[in-house]
Formats: sequence, structure tokens, C-alpha cells
Amino acid sequence: MHGRKEWSFFSTKNIPAPADGLINPLSIFSSIYSFNVMSSGSAVRPVVSFSPNWTPIFPDESVTLSCNVAPTAQGNLGYSWYRDGQRIPGDQQSLFIQAARKTDSGHYQCRAGASERSDPVTLDIKSYPLILQAPPAVHEGDSLSLRCHSRPGYDTWNPVFYKDNKPIGSPVRGSELHIGRVDVTASGTYRCEKELHYCNYFNPCSIASSDERYILVSELFSTPQLKVRPDQVTEGDHMTITCDTELSPHRATTELQFAFYRNGHNVQGFSLSNQYGVPSAQLEHSGKYTCEVQTPTGSVRKTSSMAHIHIQELFYNTQIKVRPDPVTEGDHMTITCDTKPSPHRETTELQFAFYRNGHNVQGFSLSNQYGVPSAQLEDSGNYICDIRTPTGNIRKSNGMLYIQIQELFTVPHIKVSSDQVIRGDHMTITCDTKLSPHRETTELQFAFYRNGHNVQGFSLSNQYGVPSAQLEDSGNYTCEVQTPTGSVRKTSSMAHMQIEEFFFGTQIKVSHYPVTEGDNVTITCDTKLNPRRATTELQFAFYRNGHNVQGFSLSNQYGVPSAQLEDSGNYTCEVQTPTDSVRKRSREAHIHIEDTPCNDLTKGGGACWAHTYKLESLKWKPAV
Repeated sequence: MHGRKEWSFFSTKNIPAPADGLINPLSIFSSIYSFNVMSSGSAVRPVVSFSPNWTPIFPDESVTLSCNVAPTAQGNLGYSWYRDGQRIPGDQQSLFIQAARKTDSGHYQCRAGASERSDPVTLDIKSYPLILQAPPAVHEGDSLSLRCHSRPGYDTWNPVFYKDNKPIGSPVRGSELHIGRVDVTASGTYRCEKELHYCNYFNPCSIASSDERYILVSELFSTPQLKVRPDQVTEGDHMTITCDTELSPHRATTELQFAFYRNGHNVQGFSLSNQYGVPSAQLEHSGKYTCEVQTPTGSVRKTSSMAHIHIQELFYNTQIKVRPDPVTEGDHMTITCDTKPSPHRETTELQFAFYRNGHNVQGFSLSNQYGVPSAQLEDSGNYICDIRTPTGNIRKSNGMLYIQIQELFTVPHIKVSSDQVIRGDHMTITCDTKLSPHRETTELQFAFYRNGHNVQGFSLSNQYGVPSAQLEDSGNYTCEVQTPTGSVRKTSSMAHMQIEEFFFGTQIKVSHYPVTEGDNVTITCDTKLNPRRATTELQFAFYRNGHNVQGFSLSNQYGVPSAQLEDSGNYTCEVQTPTDSVRKRSREAHIHIEDTPCNDLTKGGGACWAHTYKLESLKWKPAV
């Protein structure tokens, strides 16, 4: 409870009875007294109560006044009593007034130990035939009873109670009216009437009326107010919302319960705490707050006015930026997570993390930048950054930024100078690629591979040349392209190159067989040209037992006009192109020259010897 609050209570003023002893029912009195309730920083004052809990009373009636203190202040405190500001005898907690007199009327106060004086409570002693008795202090939630009390010696009956000059329809039990639980709307001007019992036919009944009395139903506690600390709440702050109310001094020890609501939804149920704490306030804690205060039984319940609490962002305008823009392969790419701190928290330390396609690429650190020294196509994707405080109680993600890494040059592909390369051709393999329009002056290097083995290292030439392709140059070719620093490197898809034969099927053929000594023999070097080279001129050479017997010429035949035995042997032929770019040798063919058969009988019954081609043994032929 904070601040200073003014409370007012009303009591009747004694009006002397007329000489005839009758009461004027219209007599009204309205003297007012007031007292102040200090802030909760001071000790709780004692409270004076009556037993029986009625005022006013008649002379000669008894009443006990009690000096009530908070339970924590119990003990041998030492009490003192005051009437109309003057000390009166009495040092006990209770002050008993037996057979009250008019002089006992006044405003009573007490002290307990070193406490302040209690607020004054008025005790009226009245001599009227009829008085309206009520508790000296009535608070909302109290069960209020009124008594239409007749002075001893007056025989009265049929009490009627009035509020603001209107009869009250509540049931009457004896002389008491039990109104039940009341709220501040029960405040008003009350009086009662009774008929005097000694009336008859000759003496009509007279009506006795009490004084009008203003009964104030005081607030048990004030309408609560919401207070928030700190005054301006920023994300991450420990926010405390207090439901502030003040109990009536006469009910200072009443237990209250508090509940809190945001946008009409309960965020903390009823408890003895008048505070609702949020250890780390978030933006979603912004809203329209109210609090509710009630007694444990719920007999009195009050709601505060609405308070709008806006949680300020600790940092805001979070966005992701990339440099350069656009990004090309090989560029040094820098992604920046940009944000603005709240003016109230400019020195707050923040941590940053970066994600691509949902996968973390740089963990939390104090750097708000993520750098890629040499951006590659696979670095393309949807980027976001997370920002948090070191404790992690505030964490935010920025909007997504799609970054497309542009190609520095296209994926290379292999091109060959001719669709079909024939053995001996000059074969040129080109590694073809295209530079980005933004990087047309970039220098590139090229390398070539056959069956995975490097055949030409990196150079500025995008061509690999084979002056005279051979069969062994067939294979799976790839090329690789890179920047001079190697920051970007790409490989072509595989291209299979098959070198075709220029000519094929080279073999030795003999004009006839078997060959006999003296025969005219023609040996032919037979071959077939590739259809794509059908007009190509070839040269032929012949060998016997490895020795050249006819040099290269355009003739594919070697002739022996008269074969001799020494012409027998292992023959091969060789075929070449005029430039000697392709040369092939036939398989070896064995040619055997047979002896001439015997036609004349050798005198004396001689014999002829003959050799056969297939048999190396001698055969005997008898002479005819």
C-alpha cells in the first residue's frame, strides 16, 4: 500500500430530549469526524472495538472496549486509553465501562506499547426512549444487523425500520433487523419506529421514533491499482506487477487474496501474494492487465482498472544482408545479421548464429557476420540468422533470405574436332565452357584426363591435341577448368573416344600353291581401307625372314619370276600411309619352294628325289 488516503465516518450528535420527553422523529444530526490512514511504511495502528458491538447505548448499560493489535504485536505491550484526546485510567487491553453515564460519551482511542494512537471510535450515551443501534464501524462484506432499542421502562412493540425514509422489507426478529452482507450501496440514513404499548381506545397509540442515523458502509479495501516495475519493461527484464490496495484501518489484519489477468485470461490464480512476476518478459507478455482482490470467502471482490503494458523489444529491425550482391562462384561472400538495440539497452551484448536451409553453418558468437572465403554453388540456399542474449532468455530469428550463387563459368563439356577419329588423324579435344557476363575477363585454366590419368596439365589452353591419333589414344576423356587460385574448379562429364583403324585385315596372299622351283610367283599384301578413307593412297613393303626384299612403293605385290629354293622363307608385308603416320605389318606366312620333278631316267637305274611342301621328309620316285 502506498500513498495517503482520507477516510470519513459519520456519527450522530446527541440532541437533548424535549421537556415532554418525546422525541421529534425528524431530528437529524450529521456531525462528521475524519481520520487519516498513513502509508504502509508505518506500523499498523491498534483498532478499538465494542462488545456488545452497538452504539449508541443507554445510561446504566455496560460496554467493553478492546484495543486490538496485529497478531505479530501481541505480548505484554502496556496499554493506554484516551477519551476526547485526554488520557483516562486503564492500562489493560480491555476497558470496561459499567453503568455508563453521559460523561462516558466521547471519542475513544488506545495505544499498545509504543504504537501510534488508534483512530477514534465514538461512544454515544443517549437518554431517549428509543435509539437505533448499529456497529460503530461497518465495512463492505460485513453482516449488518440493526437494533431498535427501547429504554428500560418503555413497553414498545411492532418495530419498523426505514432507510432514506422508505420502509425496509427485510424480516425483523424481535427488535433486530438482520440485513445480511452489505456493500457500500447499503450506506444511507436509517431510523426506526415503535408503538408505545400503553395506548387504548381513549388514548391512541403514540409512535416513538429514533434519531435518524447515517450509517456509512466503508470500503473494506480500496479499489486495487496496478503498478509495474520497471516503469518501462524491455524484453528480458524481470517484470513485477503489483496489485496495490489499502485495507480499512479497522480491518488492517484482514487477509486478502489476489489474482492477475492478461487480456481477460487468468495468468495467476488467487493467492496471498499481491505480485505477479515474470522472470524474463517477452513480447507476448504485452497486453491489457487487470488484477482482482477478494476476501478468502469471496464476500468482497474488486477489480482494478485496466492497465496496458507494452514490452519493448530489446533489439529490432533484424534483417540479413549479403555482400557482394549478386554473389558469383569464388567470391568472398559476407552475410551480415543486422539489428538495432533498444535505446535503453544500447550496451547489451548480443550473440549471432547462422543457418542455411535449416542447418547451422556458424554457431553463436559475438560476430554478426558469416563469411565464405570462396563461395560455391552449394552455398546457395535459404539463410536466416538467430540473435540471442548471452543468457539465451531473448532469442529472435530474422526473415529468410534466399541467396543464389551465380556460376562463374558453366560446367565444361568435351568437344572433339571430328565425330569419328581415324588412326593417324590429328585429333583436337576442346574443353568448352562459358564465363558469367559479370566475369568475362576472368582467366581460366584447363587440364585433360584420359581414363583418369592426366594427359595435359593445367594451362591457359582449352584444347588438347594429338598430332597422330593411335588406337591407344582411345578412352574416357574428361577435362577440368579452374581459376588461377583454384577457388573454383569444375569437371566435365565423361566422353568416350574410340580411335578407328585407318586400314585393317593386312595379310600375305600367294598367287598359287604349291610353288615349284622355277614357278612365276606373285605375293600380294592384302588390306582393307576404312570406308571414310577409301581414296587414301597406301605404300607397301615386303620382307623375307625379316629382311626387306621390296621397299615401300604403291604396289601391293611382290613378284618372283622364277622361284628358286632360296626364295623359300617366312614372308611379311608392311603397309603405311605416305606420311608414315600409320604403319602396320602382316602376320608371318611361310612359303616353301619345291624342287623340280625328275623327267628322265638316270642311267644305271638311278632315282629322283623330290621335296613336298607339307612334308619335310624325302620321297623316293623310281625311274620309268
